[in-house]
Amino acid sequence: MPDKEPKNKKDPFFQLDGKPSIGKSLPVAFQHVLAMVIGNIAPAIIVAAALNLSATDKAMIIQYSMMAAGIASLIQVFGGKGIGSGLPVIMGLNFAFVPVVITIGTNYGFSAVFASMLFGGAAVILFGFSIMKIRRFFPPLVTGTTVLAMGISLYPVAINYMAGGVGSEQFGDWKNWLVALVTLSVVFILTEFGRGYIKVIAILIGIIVGYLLALAMGMVQFDGVAEAKIFALPSLMPFGMTFHPGAIFTMIIMYLVASVEIIGDISSLTIGGLEREASDREISGGIVGNGISSIIVALFGGMPTATFSQNVGIVAMTKVVAKRIAAIAGIIILVTGFFPKFGAFMSTIPNAVLGGATLSVFAIISISGIRLIAKEPFTMRNCNILGIALAVGIGISQVPDALAKAPLFFRTFFGSSPVIIATLIVFILNLIVPKKTFEQEERERALKR
Repeated sequence: MPDKEPKNKKDPFFQLDGKPSIGKSLPVAFQHVLAMVIGNIAPAIIVAAALNLSATDKAMIIQYSMMAAGIASLIQVFGGKGIGSGLPVIMGLNFAFVPVVITIGTNYGFSAVFASMLFGGAAVILFGFSIMKIRRFFPPLVTGTTVLAMGISLYPVAINYMAGGVGSEQFGDWKNWLVALVTLSVVFILTEFGRGYIKVIAILIGIIVGYLLALAMGMVQFDGVAEAKIFALPSLMPFGMTFHPGAIFTMIIMYLVASVEIIGDISSLTIGGLEREASDREISGGIVGNGISSIIVALFGGMPTATFSQNVGIVAMTKVVAKRIAAIAGIIILVTGFFPKFGAFMSTIPNAVLGGATLSVFAIISISGIRLIAKEPFTMRNCNILGIALAVGIGISQVPDALAKAPLFFRTFFGSSPVIIATLIVFILNLIVPKKTFEQEERERALKR
């Protein structure tokens, strides 16, 4: 999908500190909420099922997941004095943490997850404040590879959603594909040929059209809405806290690795939405903000958060960078944490609708990664490093049994996300492989002839 420029850059939608009217801002903010809500509550549902938590605890985790995402998003948007990126960043639960949380919960008890998050958040804060000194180790080749791997790794998520969602009895049914393709077509047509405000809310319109079609085909279930509470207040340390060195060390390492994803996401957002590279302050503030929000949400039973790539993709696609939009979205997400019934209603959106709406968004993320990488020359060295990082990272994710005989520690860190593997490989190779210019490579090839 072509990456078109907004025609009127004086429009407040396309200015970082722009203040579009609340009436026009709400639909744009709401499409951010719709894009992240299923991805935000899904990790909580998976963890609850894996740890055999009660129905009450499951409902609490889902509620606190929305609160955690809202708090983390608002810290990012209203960032200042080194805390928060000051960019339209939407945060949510990170799928990469799911195997780690399950492992800690199984071996040390669920309460150990939240105690270890305190230390993980503290480690991220220290990493964020020091990132300006080590930023040179994260050139466009490294961050671009992270973003590109992130986009590619999300394709199966979109396809699985389009087919109905893994585990669904109707997985692969033609109804799912029909709804998904209609949703995708509406988003594509409005993004490609829409004008003005219609283009800005193309994803929201696509989701509405897909939802209505799914409703007419009997694919929407409201059972969970009736069972959910209307209003519920959070409580301090609802699951308790227990401290175990093994759990703490595991969470610290995972948080540091996930911080590289934040670097890539923020870089992708500024490249795609603002046509510039992210500043040291924005990246540092974004990482520190995530560390602080992690400590806060741990106290209220929330789970680890990170930047949401699909929302970064929305910014890159629509070019809407006004922080007011992200702020409104963050407030909506936070408020839903107090109204479980609203969150339950949002979860009635069929997976097929969300898959069709987000496929093009994930594609834009990949293109943003390529644009980042292209800021450096495509020398043989850079091509080799990029190719190896992607081949190993994406390859292992497609053959998960490849690490079946590896120790649990190794599988936990390197088998949970292709982004982690690709990032570590490109980071290490970029440090140890000598840099060469095009001219040097040409001279070497000439001598070999």
